[in-house]
Amino acid sequence: MKDSGNSLQKLVEGHCMPSFQEQLDEAFPPDADAALARCVAQAIMLAGDVMANEPFLNSLIGSDIRGHIRRAAVLFNVHQSCRAGDLPFDSEMTRMPLGGGHWVELRSGVYRAHICRTDGPVAFPEETPTRQDQRLSNQLDMFEPDPVVVPFRAPSETEMYAWLTFGAEGRDLTHLCWGMPEAGRNSWLARTNVLNRLGPAFEYPVEAPEATAPSVVLRFREHIEEELRRDDEGSGADEGS
Repeated sequence: MKDSGNSLQKLVEGHCMPSFQEQLDEAFPPDADAALARCVAQAIMLAGDVMANEPFLNSLIGSDIRGHIRRAAVLFNVHQSCRAGDLPFDSEMTRMPLGGGHWVELRSGVYRAHICRTDGPVAFPEETPTRQDQRLSNQLDMFEPDPVVVPFRAPSETEMYAWLTFGAEGRDLTHLCWGMPEAGRNSWLARTNVLNRLGPAFEYPVEAPEATAPSVVLRFREHIEEELRRDDEGSGADEGS
């Protein structure tokens, strides 16, 4: 066993790479936190404004799809901010491979990431076949994750997968986190709480960006109509509420 341990140590030294946490923080760095938090917070407020001011949304039906509306606002605002250069990530809005909805895929460093709502900062998003498929790229090559041992991979071009998770209460952003999920179970290989990293001195926006409101309202209407059509067809699937 002693010889085996020495061999393992040599293997680690020969192939050691930055930890998953270091790679996650390099791809989604602290200097982007303030712009990202403002972007998501403004999107949540904007969703609240749309819910309050659109008669067909300010109803029982509107309440049923509140999660869809928030999700649409966050995806739209993050995507637009990336395209405008306000956020340092590549962003593409595409159709999901399952379910017929759309998502925004962010790319930075060795990561690609999707945006999901969760119940809390350490919680996992609702399980769906699409999310299960996407996180398979985070399969550990050699070892189970261990907080004592620095995770590593053999050098490769393999892309890793992350989520940007958020939550809201009314018009307020409650949490915002980057997380790298393990492939086979609900365990984080790496996780960064953006609001904690910003600290208490961060100033939240007090209103939604008026300049983007018309475009957001149009996008919301298209999204809601599509979701209602899917419900009528018996889908009932919700990837991002």
